[in-house]
Amino acid sequence: MAMRKKNGFTLVELMVAMAIVVVAFGLVTYLYTRAAKIRKIVVVNNEVQQALSQIMDILTYGDKAHWGIIHSTGLNDVTQYDTYISLKNGTDTMDVNINSSGNIVVNWTGSTPVSITLNIDEKVAVITDIPYRSSFRYLDLMGNEIPQPITSQSDRDKVSFIKITLWARSTDPSFKLAEPVPLVTGVKLSNRHSF
Repeated sequence: MAMRKKNGFTLVELMVAMAIVVVAFGLVTYLYTRAAKIRKIVVVNNEVQQALSQIMDILTYGDKAHWGIIHSTGLNDVTQYDTYISLKNGTDTMDVNINSSGNIVVNWTGSTPVSITLNIDEKVAVITDIPYRSSFRYLDLMGNEIPQPITSQSDRDKVSFIKITLWARSTDPSFKLAEPVPLVTGVKLSNRHSF
């Protein structure tokens, strides 16, 4: 009896090979889509942090033509809201309002009054709703918080530091339900001594 030479694969071998290829391709596709989603989350959170950092830099140090919180010598008037602050530097003032539309409006008065809205490329919406409330807090020389509203000149004179908390989320529609990103810093007023 002569033996037959085997020239190809059996149907069972082909089915097993196809199943392995399909499983491998499905796994690679799943891992790629997960990695792309994670990458987008990281990129969007990075954009939010970068926009908040630019906003915080302008609030703290001012822009090329105007002074910032770090240059102020104290509070200008009675501060009633934790989303609004009015500072003075000599006879000039700087008013900052974190409004509910997701923008921060800064007004400088003095020799050349100007008003700007801080929302870099409208990539972020600053949040003023609880529990993610952007706010200004006032601290004395020892780091104790001064309760608001600050209604007396003596309390305004006690303010040495301003704690700024900004919460924001991306304006990208696919991140509408994403957790907001915080940025917190403290700024010492220019004429105050350290602890």
